[in-house]
Amino acid sequence: MKRTSLILAFICFLTVAFAQKNNYAIDTKSSIIKWDAKKVIGGHVGTIQINNGTLQVEKSKIVGGEFIINMNSMTCTDAPKLDDHLKNEDFFNVPAYPTAKFVITKVDNSKTTPTITGNLTIKNKTKSISFPAKITNTSGNSIEAEASRIKINRLDFDIQYRSASLFSDLGNRAIEDEFTLDVKIKATK
Repeated sequence: MKRTSLILAFICFLTVAFAQKNNYAIDTKSSIIKWDAKKVIGGHVGTIQINNGTLQVEKSKIVGGEFIINMNSMTCTDAPKLDDHLKNEDFFNVPAYPTAKFVITKVDNSKTTPTITGNLTIKNKTKSISFPAKITNTSGNSIEAEASRIKINRLDFDIQYRSASLFSDLGNRAIEDEFTLDVKIKATK
């Protein structure tokens, strides 16, 4: 009995000693998501805020994490009059789906610029996406991650409004199916 207890205690010690994942809380005031959507003629840009989240860090490298996106915070910075339309059922249906979520499922740290893979959930639909991210350790207690031009196909999330892929008679009123995100996250222990 004593021997079994000692072995279990030793296994627990090794698990804790070698699993040095640290959770860093995302600083929502310093973190931002910028979006860019194109139309046949022109386009629009804006921002979305992060509600909360964490990054898991091991040996100064991101190895996991997740964050919740506040869809009600979505703004169109070049045309604020579009805010309400983006939030209605034509696009993100924010009253029914007030948050979106990103969960990191894998990080390839084998290169100078890591590749992050994760599940993005918008309107209760989940799609795996991957993108390179610049990671900066600003101190032992904080970390920053930046990713630019992350391509998202809105049709994957049932956002069909004015899609030329689905509606052939739109002419120059069509909106491209892909939009891009630039994500900047700061997190601290």
